[in-house]
Amino acid sequence: MTTPLPDGLADYLIARDAQRADAIAQFLSSLTDREHTLMRDAAVMGYVQGRRHPRDEDHPKDTVALHLVIDAALDLPDLYPAVAAVAEQTTTTKLEHFVIVRQPDGTWEQASSSSIDTAYIQRQLARMQANNPGWECRINWVATTRTTGPIPRIVPAA
Repeated sequence: MTTPLPDGLADYLIARDAQRADAIAQFLSSLTDREHTLMRDAAVMGYVQGRRHPRDEDHPKDTVALHLVIDAALDLPDLYPAVAAVAEQTTTTKLEHFVIVRQPDGTWEQASSSSIDTAYIQRQLARMQANNPGWECRINWVATTRTTGPIPRIVPAA
């Protein structure tokens, strides 16, 4: 015999389920197709690894579980193409420097070309300060990260 739930508890649980489903849908809709596919691949493989784990053994800690999931997903690239594509991508970062000058309204504007050669930019700064002693100048930088690789078979967000 089952015990009935207290008044209002079933409605509360149904409402909480709907709130969680909405939060999940909102989160997934904020991801790019690539992020969504990576998340799906990792979640599915995590679930599979959990189902395969012996019931009489303790579950591994987070880092060990992460490594098990990634290893298993990389071992099955046809089933987890987004994870496999990450292994084949190349990421490079380019750091460039340039001189900026404070404007009368307090904002800063770029006042030189950008260069990866910091000595060149330091000479630009010294020249600008010598020619314009009243100007407030400094060196700024920008880092550009570029990732390239094969286009994985991405499953678009539903």
